[in-house]
This record gives sequence, structure tokens and C-alpha cells, in this order.
Amino acid sequence: MQLLSCILLAFLLPLSPTAWAQSARKQAPLKLEDLRLVDVTGVTHAPARSKGAVAVVFVYVDTTCPIANFYQPTLRRLARTFEAKGVRFFQVHPDPDGKKEELTRHAGEFEVISPVLLDNKQHYARLHNAKVTPEAHVYLRDGTCAYRGRIDDTYTTYGKRRPKPTTHDLRNALTSILAGRKVATPVTRAIGCQILIEP
Repeated sequence: MQLLSCILLAFLLPLSPTAWAQSARKQAPLKLEDLRLVDVTGVTHAPARSKGAVAVVFVYVDTTCPIANFYQPTLRRLARTFEAKGVRFFQVHPDPDGKKEELTRHAGEFEVISPVLLDNKQHYARLHNAKVTPEAHVYLRDGTCAYRGRIDDTYTTYGKRRPKPTTHDLRNALTSILAGRKVATPVTRAIGCQILIEP
């Protein structure tokens, strides 16, 4: 897929925080109870029917996006921490040209422990209104989108990175959900590589 580096697109396709929030409000509830997902290895997942399931996290990634690849260790740690508490993680590649073999190889290289989905028709990217990689979307069992946006604030803008994050947005959102609290900041602006939705 031709996911263009946002470092190159910073002056062409910026999304203001206001525009980001407006696009997030357009998201319709997702019917998790009926959801069946087939990963690149052929395994079928029914996340809402998993024992103790509380929420499902879809993280949009791409094999060629350096920012998405940078976050793979963080995503692995989050999955290890929260899977045991009823949060299911999926990595979604919205790549019309993607090949299962390539994604499997990439998952091995980056030690991905979550199921990997190839969204080559970009069905889920459209449904979730995904804009960049990496971008996280957290859904509750009733289909409500509880959080959408960045994993943390390591990247302050395109090509500019903090030594360490000052906020852990995805982790904080999941912690609030598990505690039965409303997510304090349900929408944040993700920094990453633009997802080009094909017509």
C-alpha cells in the first residue's frame, strides 16, 4: 500500500485537533457481538465472545511506516498487560496491496503478539474513519467507541520525537475503562503515516 510518510505530508495533509475531534464524532457504534475477524494465519476471532472480554483495541499499522514500527514494543507491552484483564488487541493493516506472507514476516520481525488483520478492502479503515498509522480505536462490548487516537505523546509533530512520553493516552484510557470510569480524554490526535483510502 502506498502509505505516505507523514514527515513528507506534514505541510500537505495536516489534521487540526478540532478536525480530528469532528471526524471522530462521526463514528457509529460497532456491533462487536456479531464480529468475526480472520487474521493472516487463518484463525477466526470473536473478540466480544471471549471469556471476560471488556474491550477491543484496533491499532492501525503499516509495515513501511517508521512511526508505527517504532511503537511495536509499546504495543507488545500493552497487550501483555491488558489482555489478561479482558482487553483484546488487534493490529490492522489497511493495505490494498498487502500480502499475508509479508504481514506474517513483519509480525515475526517485530515480535507482534496480537492477531494481525489484513484490511485490503479498507472496510474497517472506513468504518473506524482511521486516518493514520499508528492509530488506536477502543470499543466497549456494547459497540461504543471509548477512545480514539495516539498511543502516547512521544511524537509531538511529524518527525519530532520526545526522549520519553509525558502522557500514555491508550494505557490511561484502558485503565479507566477497567476501573469503570469514563475516559477523560476520549479523542487525541495521532501522529503517523497517512492512510490513503482508495476510491
